Amino acid sequence: MAEVFLAHQVDFQGWRHAVRWHVAHETPPEMLQWRVAAFGETIPAQDDYTTALPASGPRVTLSRALLGTLEAAIQARDESRFALGYRVLYRLARNELSISDRDDPDLMALHGLADSVRRETQAFRQRFSAFTEDHASACLHDRPTHYILEANAAFCQARNPRVWEICTPYRRALWNGQRLFFGPGEDDAAHVSAATWQPAGQGCWQGYPQTLLLPGLSDIQQADNLAALGALAMDCRACPSWENATRAVFGSGQGLFRLMLVGEQPGDQEDLAGIPFVGPAGQVLDRALAEVGFVREQIYITNAVKHFGFTWRNGRRLHKKPDEIAITACHVWLEAERRVLNPALVVMLGATAARSVLKRPVTISRERSKIIPLDDTTDGLVTVHPSYLLRLPDDSTRQREYENFVADLKLARDYLHDKRLL
Repeated sequence: MAEVFLAHQVDFQGWRHAVRWHVAHETPPEMLQWRVAAFGETIPAQDDYTTALPASGPRVTLSRALLGTLEAAIQARDESRFALGYRVLYRLARNELSISDRDDPDLMALHGLADSVRRETQAFRQRFSAFTEDHASACLHDRPTHYILEANAAFCQARNPRVWEICTPYRRALWNGQRLFFGPGEDDAAHVSAATWQPAGQGCWQGYPQTLLLPGLSDIQQADNLAALGALAMDCRACPSWENATRAVFGSGQGLFRLMLVGEQPGDQEDLAGIPFVGPAGQVLDRALAEVGFVREQIYITNAVKHFGFTWRNGRRLHKKPDEIAITACHVWLEAERRVLNPALVVMLGATAARSVLKRPVTISRERSKIIPLDDTTDGLVTVHPSYLLRLPDDSTRQREYENFVADLKLARDYLHDKRLL
């Protein structure tokens, strides 16, 4: 029996290295015992799982969906999770299991753990959002069911840039306004005399799963061009929307005239093409922009939410309105795009875009066609989403509302003229 020691409860990196090594060496699942080191415990000497694998032997190839499931399942408060994950990958590598076999007990158990973690993550984020809005305390005492704090710390940074601390029985997280730190939880702190805060990603706080984490938040904040931001967005897992989408669909266009258009989220065709507004709504938008005198490629067009959210019906992927979790998680990308582009005017296409930009619920009929100050250098303009025009019941109504939409775009054009940006 071989023992594999992991640095902490969500040491996904250490677990993954050990899995690759033992699968390649064909170690049967029943011959492995997975152990999590206690805080401050010295891990005994064990095989170096980062060494080169043997030339022959099974290999583990992970799809994006399976990787996300494993990353979530590792956060479950279930002692069998490491062994279960290894057993699934061992069987897959030996062709003893198909990933499509949803009736397999191991796969069912793995998906059950992952689903439970995702539900807990949504509940935790709602609790943290309420804590953020309250402003009454800088410390949130929370008792999550699973080990989810590490994987949600970056979300908390994006949601609340002020100084805060989250205390749970197994872990603490501290954001000092510039850097994230982890420390022992409330159950451990009294028993660990040398307990110290350590920066995230250093010391014993390395290798926690990337599930539902924004990739490299500091990189997002430091990126100085849209291409760099777009590359980072491809790895975004800040909300569950990424799991079924083909890719993140980032903004496109040159951003001339300091004009930025923000829609809701990619649709089916945008998800496949990787470009915003290429479907039916995009065709309406292109036509309206041309009537006003804009060239689409010269304008920066993006969405408030970067992944396509949908439901299956009769073999088709049908649009699903983004929820608050997706809008909030994607806000860091929209803010980064605005920072890099520095638009003079942001045109918000629809209620979701307006809610994301203005950070409050918006009724389109009350606020459209008005110039709204956003900050010292940027104003906003609310109008309808082009897809709204496609849903209208008759030709006369569609034509009337289309003309109103064009009038809003003319207002944007005139604004830029007045600012001498056109």
